[in-house]
Amino acid sequence: MAVPYVVRKKADLTSGEKKELWYGVPKRVLNPIRNREFAEYMERRSGFHRGQIDGILTEMVDAIRTLLSIGQPVTIEGLGTFHTSLTSPGFERPEQVTPGKVSVSRVYFVACPEFGRQVKKMKCTRIPFNLYMPENMLTKEMKEADREQELATYNIGRLEIDEEVQE
Repeated sequence: MAVPYVVRKKADLTSGEKKELWYGVPKRVLNPIRNREFAEYMERRSGFHRGQIDGILTEMVDAIRTLLSIGQPVTIEGLGTFHTSLTSPGFERPEQVTPGKVSVSRVYFVACPEFGRQVKKMKCTRIPFNLYMPENMLTKEMKEADREQELATYNIGRLEIDEEVQE
């Protein structure tokens, strides 16, 4: 398995001048997996029943929300930690910083180091240019790159194809 990406032109301003360069960017080819589908996937892998898994996922969300509401970060070992950030306007005196003036600014998740390392090791694969670029933008080189990728995907070497054509 590999993480799919597409190629897009973006402005690069790091050198001080605007320069357009091509970058690999994530492509979401499918809709996000929801609890039910995730529970079905886990059922096939684990032997636990989908209903049990779905119930645990639902309860987990409620439990994390409750624990965050009392200022408690939540770590799911092997995955990471959920935290909250608080914000308030600045005041001249400490007693002016009242509960009504402080609010949660965001909830964030920090992956545990091992999980992050494993995800970063995932291979990436380019979605063929011809599936998302207009035909008039496809260059000879892009078409050749698509052909090479297709051959590599099916483990067919150029030599094998050339030999078959010559026979």
